[in-house]
Amino acid sequence: MSKATHALLLLLLSLLTAPLWAADEEQAPPSAIYYAIPEPFTINFLSQSNQKVRFMQVKVTLMAHDQEMIDQAELNLPMLQDELRTLFSDQTIDTVSTVEGRKAIQASALETLKSILKEETGKDNLDAVYFTSFILQ
Repeated sequence: MSKATHALLLLLLSLLTAPLWAADEEQAPPSAIYYAIPEPFTINFLSQSNQKVRFMQVKVTLMAHDQEMIDQAELNLPMLQDELRTLFSDQTIDTVSTVEGRKAIQASALETLKSILKEETGKDNLDAVYFTSFILQ
């Protein structure tokens, strides 16, 4: 076999396998993108806790697999912060003092933010809300 034929055969084989590599790359799931809301939420919690707890402080981080969603969350941050502050203020000491209660608040926060983002942007592909700090004092 001549060198030219051998080179042509190698080129053809490499072209046939290239789409397989591309298909593998397309199937890789997108990476998670996180956005930490810069200011913690500090709530005066005296009335909600029967004078037992003075403050509740929560740090919140958002997660999506779409950079555009994170960008939209940043653009709409004042509205998101207001809704989260209202949500946190509406809680009771019984709710915030259990893991189950905090998970319920987390789920509610996600649904609330998704609703706002859907209304503002037409998209609601925010994937998670995390409480990176949750302090009762």
